[in-house]
Amino acid sequence: MKKFILLFLLMPIVIFAKVDIDKLVKEGKAGDKQALYQLGFMYENGMEVNKDLVKAKRYYRQAVELGSEDAKLSLALMDLSDKLDKRRVSLSNSVTVKGSKGLDYKLSVSDLKAVLQRAKKLDKDALFTLATIYDNGYGDIKADSSRALALYKKAAALGSKKAENILLLKSK
Repeated sequence: MKKFILLFLLMPIVIFAKVDIDKLVKEGKAGDKQALYQLGFMYENGMEVNKDLVKAKRYYRQAVELGSEDAKLSLALMDLSDKLDKRRVSLSNSVTVKGSKGLDYKLSVSDLKAVLQRAKKLDKDALFTLATIYDNGYGDIKADSSRALALYKKAAALGSKKAENILLLKSK
């Protein structure tokens, strides 16, 4: 009971804890790729700062230069989101994607937008779907093995057995 009361009293502190942005900027300037990635994420999503996609991309690029795979993935997702928003991606209305158990399904631009939103929330299945799209290329989305690999790795890290299997096949 005492643990429950203590947890209940500490909950507002955890919920309302603020990120020290100045500290993150200082750490980023010192070469901390995780701090730069976190700043990019905060600016992309408007978390404790005003949403600023230009700043988000700048922080992500700096983190990528230092080797952050998470920032690389975030930039790829932002790039695809930009293209979809500007209607620079055409899937010829829809494409057929090979599904599991021999079932095929159609993927439209609006479906792709929904997959992208789920991928931004680190949904392993959405990340796997995007990896497959980049691995093979669909419509105006050109095959990009580097982006595909980053997406497969992230999906596998989040527990996607399909992504793990693909990575095993690619390593042979």
